[in-house]
Amino acid sequence: MSKYKDDSYIFCSSLIKASESTMLPEAELVRAAEAEDFRAAMTILGEHGYGEGRTLENPRDFVKLLSEEEAKAYELVFSSLPDQEELALFRAPKDFHNAKAALKAEFLGIEPDGYMTEGGSFEPKAMATMIRERNFMFFSGELKEAVSEAAELFAKGRDPQEIDIILDRACYRQMLRQAEECGDQFLIGYVRLLIDILNVTAFVRLRQIGKPWTFFQKVFLSGGNMAESLFVSSYEENYQQLADKFAPYGFAQIMEKGAVAARDTGMYSLLEKLCDDKRMEYIRDAKFVSFGLAPAAAYLIAKENENKNLRMILTGKIAGTAKEVILERLRKTYV
Repeated sequence: MSKYKDDSYIFCSSLIKASESTMLPEAELVRAAEAEDFRAAMTILGEHGYGEGRTLENPRDFVKLLSEEEAKAYELVFSSLPDQEELALFRAPKDFHNAKAALKAEFLGIEPDGYMTEGGSFEPKAMATMIRERNFMFFSGELKEAVSEAAELFAKGRDPQEIDIILDRACYRQMLRQAEECGDQFLIGYVRLLIDILNVTAFVRLRQIGKPWTFFQKVFLSGGNMAESLFVSSYEENYQQLADKFAPYGFAQIMEKGAVAARDTGMYSLLEKLCDDKRMEYIRDAKFVSFGLAPAAAYLIAKENENKNLRMILTGKIAGTAKEVILERLRKTYV
């Protein structure tokens, strides 16, 4: 359990509950997806406060708009928590992404600015400087070790994929450690589910491109609910057999529909949608928790999901994608 009593989260939880009312329900996302064009979709989003009445000079400026919305969500949550460290694990993927970008840019002799993202524990420029100077004083143990190992291996083999593998493994190891140190079962369960999802998607993708099971072992992330042996022993089986094996972990439909679609069409959109929907199903119970960390964590996850839906809608409008295709890709909503 958290070191704080539930009543320490009264202010935070009340703020989150009020903010949930501004999130887009499924019906409004459908309206935006069915809108005639980009401008019409933005008009609908404007009704819900997106853009604060601004007119986008360039349709692609919506990426910046969504980044601003995510930043506001993080500011809302972290500024109201009794201890920001309790949800610091949500910043880890951005930190590790930026570390990867900075390392690769260094090895390629280019600037990393265009490849880094906001929202981590360190500003992108600060991260790039620390990586370049090998100043790891403020890094977590996992990040420090991973950057050092990745730099050393790349120097020997010049394989940029090693950087991704090493830092991804360290990222989710750190997230699980942080969740366990916090002691909140909702957070622990979410990180374990996230690791399972990443392992399942890697499993399907590697099978489809013909990589051997030994390569899957190399990218497998430990700490999830499903053991490495489950994947390795099933590597040559068909997806119906896999659905039965993965059913106890709640992944039967993902195998029956998502993996089969990837096999038959070469597209991973349904697989990714079903995995995102599973995350939404997990966090929905947090709506019924009065106080604690769960509502705050779920709000951050839900806002990320909302932004993903909006990105698909607006990108689709710019590209002229049929509304039926956009609707098929929409993820389940939190509200």
